[in-house]
Amino acid sequence: MTDKALRRRLDRDGYIVMPGLLPPDSVARLLDECRDVLRLQMRRHRIAGAESAGGEFDSALADLFRVSTKSYIGAARLTQYLPSLHRLGAGSPIIDLVRSLGLERPVISTRPVVHIVSDTLVVSNGYHRAPAHQDWRSVQGSLDALVVWLPFINVESGQNALEVVPGSHRKGLMPTVPHAFGTEVQPGLFADSDFVPLVVAPGDVVALSMFLVHRTGKADGPNVRWAASFRYNNLDERTFIERDFPNPYIYKPRDERLFEDFPAPADIERVFGDD
Repeated sequence: MTDKALRRRLDRDGYIVMPGLLPPDSVARLLDECRDVLRLQMRRHRIAGAESAGGEFDSALADLFRVSTKSYIGAARLTQYLPSLHRLGAGSPIIDLVRSLGLERPVISTRPVVHIVSDTLVVSNGYHRAPAHQDWRSVQGSLDALVVWLPFINVESGQNALEVVPGSHRKGLMPTVPHAFGTEVQPGLFADSDFVPLVVAPGDVVALSMFLVHRTGKADGPNVRWAASFRYNNLDERTFIERDFPNPYIYKPRDERLFEDFPAPADIERVFGDD
């Protein structure tokens, strides 16, 4: 399909699916890197099945979550800082795809997100599945901003699928209500029947307008759905320039020590040696 045809489909539907854009083996390696981060905490907590894969690993992940939710959350967050994940979002063919869809000079708007979704991994007082939402509300960048989403495993309907409302991006920014996720598109604007689950496999890539309404679908079982997403603004989009390149995300360190009396002199000596 030509770039113009892809852009027309994006303009019409608000999303496109690119089957086999990435080598499946490279996606599999990235998934295993993410699992390796979690394996470090599994080994620390002596979780059986830490060296496994597939469903057995998912069960071990649920055990880690039960034993130490804090350890699980820390490891899950850290997967988003893997250099290989950042290389994927900043290199070809994803950047080539984004450019072909009209972002002449794409700029990354936020850090990548690794989505680990399962009914066995529900954080108390946190969000589980993403409700119906539009990403533009949290990014507020260029009007043609895009999300690129890709699965690490086979995803079908009933497996926490990415569900979209085709054409909803044309309605502009929707009213919202508060949600643990951040915000949710006002209930009642769309029926469940409006949402279309996307059936995808490792190597497939989904690109969607940040105005497209989408959500995480439900699952029929306990398996974990692994995916990643990247977000891009268009440096050359007129309103983005006129609004002084807004960025509502706030990144700043906490000044207080997270662990009292750490590091102790012995910790420093173990890393660097003594005099």
